[in-house]
Amino acid sequence: MKKALFLMVFLALCCTTFKAQNLKFGKPTDEEMTMTVYQDDPDAAAVVLCQLTNVSYTMDFYNFLVDYEVKTRIKILKDEGKEFANISIPYIDNESRENAQEEFENFKATAYNLENGKVKKSRIGKEQLFTERIDEDWKLAKAAVPQVKAGTVIEYEYKLHSNVFYHIHDWTAQSEIPVAFANYKLEIPVIFIYNVEKTGLQQLQSNVVSGALPFKVDNDNFAQPHSCSTNIYNCTARNLKGLKKDRFVWNMGDYATKVTAELQRINLPDGSHRDMKKKWEQIDDILFDHPDFGVNLYKNSRYREELAASGINDITDLKEKVAAVYKFLRQRLAWNGEYELLTKTASEVVKKGNGSNADLNMMLINMLNDVGVKAYPVVMSTRKHGRLPQTYPSLNKLNTFIVAVPNGSSWIYLDASSVDGYLNVLPANLYVEKARIIQKGKAGQWVNLQTIGEGKTQMTVKATLSPDGEMKGELSTFYSGNAAADERKAFREAADSAAFIAKKATDNGIKITQCKIEGYRDFIPQVTEVIDFTKQGDTTEDHIYINPFIGIPITNNPFTEKERLQPVEFPYKETFGMTLQLTLPEGWQLEEKPENIRITAADKSMAGHILYESVGENVVNITYQFRLNKVCYENSQYDMLKQLFEHFANRSKDMLVIKKK
Repeated sequence: MKKALFLMVFLALCCTTFKAQNLKFGKPTDEEMTMTVYQDDPDAAAVVLCQLTNVSYTMDFYNFLVDYEVKTRIKILKDEGKEFANISIPYIDNESRENAQEEFENFKATAYNLENGKVKKSRIGKEQLFTERIDEDWKLAKAAVPQVKAGTVIEYEYKLHSNVFYHIHDWTAQSEIPVAFANYKLEIPVIFIYNVEKTGLQQLQSNVVSGALPFKVDNDNFAQPHSCSTNIYNCTARNLKGLKKDRFVWNMGDYATKVTAELQRINLPDGSHRDMKKKWEQIDDILFDHPDFGVNLYKNSRYREELAASGINDITDLKEKVAAVYKFLRQRLAWNGEYELLTKTASEVVKKGNGSNADLNMMLINMLNDVGVKAYPVVMSTRKHGRLPQTYPSLNKLNTFIVAVPNGSSWIYLDASSVDGYLNVLPANLYVEKARIIQKGKAGQWVNLQTIGEGKTQMTVKATLSPDGEMKGELSTFYSGNAAADERKAFREAADSAAFIAKKATDNGIKITQCKIEGYRDFIPQVTEVIDFTKQGDTTEDHIYINPFIGIPITNNPFTEKERLQPVEFPYKETFGMTLQLTLPEGWQLEEKPENIRITAADKSMAGHILYESVGENVVNITYQFRLNKVCYENSQYDMLKQLFEHFANRSKDMLVIKKK
């Protein structure tokens, strides 16, 4: 009893929900120093104890500036949590624009460790910050807090001074690790009309009050004091769950609890106003006028004469013609692995022999134009980059584009970086729900690319079973769409064809004696594969037990968590079908087969069946069908999804029982 009581008291001291939040930086509490577990998430490797962000305007005579003050305290609970001592701070720094500069006025970080009952401090300052350029507009400041281990409390704070008065950085309350307390204070002069939006799966407590911004005006070399009314937004979050990495979420930031502010209008002193809110049509025009985008469109390509000599102009079928131009491009230029929106000059790309997907797609549009095929850019934010804002247009949120070719009442989509795909077969990262086809002089058109992506697999198995339990036969598989692209990628990334076949055998629990593959290196719609295989069952003196399935899509349930906050996002739609004919050995008969099942989701977005049929005394036919017809499932559908996958996973382990007569 004494041991149990001691344990309860110890855990109470080591765990905390931070009801009385420590907002004072520079001296962590005893409770913070001694805690070993975060009660709301016992598995957490670290926890943000406190995050305070204050954003306010200042006025230097007639120039508005924005100051960001950030203070953060983190507790490292486990060794794997030490990575959160690596600090990264993005900031604006465009060297060619004087009004697009931000600079650090202050930075310091401290690690607090308990040693022999005393708190030892390890500090770094602004001189330990080093920077790297992300792109033309952004840099990243980095620092590593020293002397960090399990048990360390980290504090860091900085002030960022910005002359980009028309832009306020997004504030994200959530992190990869849980956040015990976060507060955001945003004070905006009333002359700036912002759309302030709170989003996320966990709620913020917030209010808005009025304030005043003091400033001085130089009047005949004498500074006159003045003030300007402000709106003060105050947002607080408590006990936020960590946004853990998830294979079924492309960008966790899409669902993070955050505050965004987009400038809509500036009210001028004379009573007029300047409208800052852009429409997507204005974004289109900006792109068409941009020297690194629209100015490069519809020029004669560097390969115009070669294309004319190739005979591609004589192809009459549109899809064949588009595919021929694509293959022509891929034979001459390689993708460098980067997704970008703006492009380099054609001469630079040709000289290097490679470029970003934007470089190659711009080249592709111009080459298609050379052979008389109209093509248009489709701008987007990739799934990894995050969704486009729902309430306001934003050029900064776009990060790449692909190519669209009109084909009657439909479109052909392709991306020059898609080395494994085909027409209308894109990398899953590009299957965004909201992409925009832009055409000079015409209204842009929104398209949902998730409707075109689908992986299709059709298997046919003919096999015989021997008395010693060996299943031997031929497996013919036809892959199309994204299933073909995935097979090509696996083949391309394997060390050689032998390694590719060996992995396929291991993954499917079979031995492959012969394999014939076609279409793995070609830009064609389908990949075909014919395999001679054997699979060993379990035997006794008078029974054979064998699982007949090969290559089915669901063998384990990936959805094991009890509940889920985020939606479930699949790469693309999927269709799988298999027909299997198994001939039993002479003198044996089927004693037991699993029950047939048919499973359908309530909204019909997912369905499948597994059916067994005996034909005569020695043949068993099995049909396996699965169809996933939706890419994104809301978290309210998680239990349904979990149960359906569990059914298929369990039935993938079913055995046929064959008895000797």
